[in-house]
Amino acid sequence: MAKSVQPKHIALRICKTLHKLTGEELHWVDIDVVCSRLDEDHTTKLNAALEYARQHELLACGPVPVRSVMLTHKGVLAARGKFKKSRRESG
Repeated sequence: MAKSVQPKHIALRICKTLHKLTGEELHWVDIDVVCSRLDEDHTTKLNAALEYARQHELLACGPVPVRSVMLTHKGVLAARGKFKKSRRESG
C-alpha cells in the first residue's frame, strides 16, 4: 500500500519516527535525520506536514525552513496511537 501524502498522515509518521528516535524524552532532532529515517526528501509536502503538526501542537518547530523538530506531549500521544482529534478536526 502506498504511503499517504496528506499532511496529517505524514505528520503522524514524523511523530512515530521521532518517538522511535527519542522515546519519551523530549529532545530536538535534526530534520535531516528524520527525513533519512522516513526515507523522504525535505519537500513542500513534508513542510506542509510539519506546519500541520506545529498547528496541532504535535511538534515543536520553527517556521519554514525547519532545521530541527521535537515532539510535544501531544506528539508522544499521537505516536503511541492515543491522540484524540479536536472538535475542529472532526466536524
